[in-house]
Amino acid sequence: MAIDLHLHTHASDGTLSPRALLTTAANLNLTAVSITDHDATGSLLEGATLAAELALGFIPGVEVSASYTPDVSLHILGYGIDPHHPVLSQVLAQNQRGWDQSEDDSIAALERLAIKIDPARYNYWKTHSEAGGWPLFNTLKEMGLVSTVHEYFDQYFGQGRPAYITITFAPPETVIAAIKAASGVPVLAHPTLYEDEHVKLITKPEFRHTLLDLGIEGIEAIAHSHTAAETADLISFCQTNNLLVTGGSDYHGEFAGRQLGTPVVDDAYLPPLLKAINRRQHAAIP
Repeated sequence: MAIDLHLHTHASDGTLSPRALLTTAANLNLTAVSITDHDATGSLLEGATLAAELALGFIPGVEVSASYTPDVSLHILGYGIDPHHPVLSQVLAQNQRGWDQSEDDSIAALERLAIKIDPARYNYWKTHSEAGGWPLFNTLKEMGLVSTVHEYFDQYFGQGRPAYITITFAPPETVIAAIKAASGVPVLAHPTLYEDEHVKLITKPEFRHTLLDLGIEGIEAIAHSHTAAETADLISFCQTNNLLVTGGSDYHGEFAGRQLGTPVVDDAYLPPLLKAINRRQHAAIP
């Protein structure tokens, strides 16, 4: 049996409601899922209720952005969190302000390239998540300037591209501490995606040591962006350092080119995570 511990809803930048997302997961015969919206927890209460109706295991989660360097933002998954914990809520609010500022900065960067964004169309896409929760991408697509997410980054917003901007989020140590304060377990998402001067950070021993020093407790070793060799290496790293192994599809909807439940993550990885969550929650009880 399989699990998918990295899913997004329209509470952040996914296309689906919690009901549509979890119904699809149940139809795929997944045994457990986690909703992990970007710096948002608005779908967790509904998700937990629906999962119970569908007899689907459910872990409340979040994917928190963290500024590692000015040009590298890490994504740290928090599993088993209390979404109402004030310390975590403060970090999420800070990060949401960073996302909002990044949209303003991105629109200004496009205007410097003589690309004028129609405020009415941009605001339309902010409130219509059916094409994905990226209003600027949808606006540029509607204008005929991009057709895919890959083009969006490759032509405009990827590092070194003409409209590239930096976003300031909370630092990793603050994010990890906030997840733990909220009774959650911090796990590094899609570790092969972070690069410095075109070198994957996860291949650098010093970066791996930094992750351990920061208090990371797991690695999303099974992800769509990993080769088989990278997955094997990451699982070995977890085993050597007593870290949890997790995995998921990072599903946002069809627009992002990923499939719910892919790659397949064996549910044998679920009990250690549940045990870690249970241990953290019991430690929080006075």
